[in-house]
Amino acid sequence: MDLSFNSNLETQNLKEIIEVAKQISSSLEISYILKNVNYIVMSKFNSLESCFVLPKDIDDYSPVFNIFRGNIKEIVTPGFDSIAPLVDFFDKNEFNQINFPQFCKYFPDKKILKEIEKINPDFLIPLRSDKGIIGVFMQGKRSDNLAYSMQDLEFCINIMSFTSIAIENANLYRQATVDRMTKLYTHHQFQKRLEEEIKKGHRYDYKFSLIMFDIDHFKKFNDVYGHLQGDIIIKEIAKLMVNSVRDVDFPSRYGGEEFIAILPESDIKASSLVAERLRQNVERYDFPGEGGPFKVTISAGVIEFKREFVKRNEDIIERVDKALYFSKQNGRNRVSLGRYDYEPSDTTTSPPIIRL
Repeated sequence: MDLSFNSNLETQNLKEIIEVAKQISSSLEISYILKNVNYIVMSKFNSLESCFVLPKDIDDYSPVFNIFRGNIKEIVTPGFDSIAPLVDFFDKNEFNQINFPQFCKYFPDKKILKEIEKINPDFLIPLRSDKGIIGVFMQGKRSDNLAYSMQDLEFCINIMSFTSIAIENANLYRQATVDRMTKLYTHHQFQKRLEEEIKKGHRYDYKFSLIMFDIDHFKKFNDVYGHLQGDIIIKEIAKLMVNSVRDVDFPSRYGGEEFIAILPESDIKASSLVAERLRQNVERYDFPGEGGPFKVTISAGVIEFKREFVKRNEDIIERVDKALYFSKQNGRNRVSLGRYDYEPSDTTTSPPIIRL
């Protein structure tokens, strides 16, 4: 055996592990963490695919397959309800890694096995954190059909140790910054981000807009159907909001039934189209619940940042809130466009967008 070769290989592996740890520890975005880890592992072994099995959300054990094939990522909801059987298996058996034939022999849940067989992994590694198992990594076969060596497996185990820490840190950050009911950013996070956007707007030639909206007649709805049904409405509207804005936007729960979003690099014309699309999506949606489906509408205000009028968060929030109030006063289920220099006047489509 060539000891110098093994020593050089171990040194190279250690350098790569340290580099991966640096990259992923600097991010609090789980998608970024998974993408970078996948790139390193697949490039090193020239493997055909890899997959991270993670819970859908912090409070939701529904599984999600994050499948990577080269540079292509596919998010798949498998045909089983919970990641818990996988967590229990690795908790009880304390494997650092297990090859797939062994896993098939010992893992009792045939329904989950059937889904994992579609990935056809070479081996599986549990993602362990201080709080326990948070997911599973599945590594595909190599394109050259070579077997993974013990050094290869050790490399992957070490990489996944850092990955688990990075994912756990991202989850902790998300818990601190995201509203538990809606999964939108909290009011506090919105205020922090808005302050940053205003500073950027004064420093550079930079534009952004706000959309603020609330649910029409929501108090009356709660009185008639109860707060549990009201919570369902809020959750569903939050999903519609996320689906109506871009990934770069900052959707937040402002409080109660009020929502607000920051739209970077978006003027009032573009943002009003987003607000109108959201309004239409809500109006057309059949909200689920006992006694439903229910029909709900929203009223919205939109404002664009203007540096000569906005020095503090309150300056722009006051104007977008005034635009929202104008929508409420003029029939609800509409969008009003805020201005800084004069009071409301009507112009619009049906249901109207009202220009302030």
